[in-house]
Amino acid sequence: MGAGPVIFANPLFLRIGVGLALLVVVGLLLQARRRRRLADFLGGRRAVRRLSGSDLYRVRLERVVLLVLGALTLAAALAEPRWPPPPFEPPPPDRSVMLALDVSASMQADDVAPTRLAPAVAIVNGLLDTLEGDRVGLLLFAGGSYSLAPPTRDHDALRFLLLGVTPNVANHADPGTMVSVGIRESLRQLADSGEPEGERAIVLIGDGESGEGEAAVTRAARDASANGIAVHTIGIGSEQGGRMAMPLGYRSAPILDDRGTRAVSTLNEALLRRVAEVGGGRYAHASEEAPLQEVFTRVAPPSPYEAPLWTRFDPVFLLALAALLCLLFESLLDVRLPRTRRSPARGPSIPSTRKAPGGESLRSPRAASTRRIA
Repeated sequence: MGAGPVIFANPLFLRIGVGLALLVVVGLLLQARRRRRLADFLGGRRAVRRLSGSDLYRVRLERVVLLVLGALTLAAALAEPRWPPPPFEPPPPDRSVMLALDVSASMQADDVAPTRLAPAVAIVNGLLDTLEGDRVGLLLFAGGSYSLAPPTRDHDALRFLLLGVTPNVANHADPGTMVSVGIRESLRQLADSGEPEGERAIVLIGDGESGEGEAAVTRAARDASANGIAVHTIGIGSEQGGRMAMPLGYRSAPILDDRGTRAVSTLNEALLRRVAEVGGGRYAHASEEAPLQEVFTRVAPPSPYEAPLWTRFDPVFLLALAALLCLLFESLLDVRLPRTRRSPARGPSIPSTRKAPGGESLRSPRAASTRRIA
């Protein structure tokens, strides 16, 4: 969509600019008349060119154009132009999104540096930037759910709460993961927010490891979809997996399996894909830029109106810059670069001779001295 005409806050300056441009034209015409009179006084066109090297009879049209444009653009800048407001667009849909973040022990795996939890928190911050102006809630889950904030437009408060989501947030008594609990608690938070209308969605961020069967997880996602809430999933981790360690103050204790060896957590990508499919959402791995951006776009579709490129710049600044450039170029019209003159080549010097009254030729003293030296 294109923009309409520019809006001026003080259009009176446009009339002043037109008057100033007319004064410039009249002044330049009077100057040209005086130049012609001066040329006639000095002896005409040829005499003036010999004296000054310029044609005083010629009217400098480029100077007229530059000064008139400078006056008009300066007056337009003083009129305080503004780009027109965007055309009327329907208001964006009312949107509520719950961000469910896995904080179980498996999120302490080291297959993603430093742990899986760090990029997960970064993704939540990125979603907050994308959902600016929408209601967003924050939920942590592991074996149980921990609601940090219901859907709210105060994103600064959510970013402050995210500062506390560190490796120490994991609970020693709650090392398991119940993905269905995260989905159902998010569904309840959206239902209790008092905003039944508008778009609603759940974004679940984790590694997909769950201590329950797939049927229980997909059933929770299906219930959310039946209530008109899409469930998107973002996976963090790798198929090779990583070793886990539970933070204990300033140190960490490795998590062991039943055989007493270091436990390894792997990404359950199949479960996360299945949850997104059943929940009517999209799945993306945290390391894949294009699918991750697609999830962001599905959660918060961009506005159909795109402002033209030139509206990013202040029109007052652009017009003032154009006026200064016109004045600068006009001042350079009479600048002449110095020309280097070549000195004429000198040939071999011929000693001057003159004849004496008796008929003998006399050489110059310089020639005689040269001969004496030779």
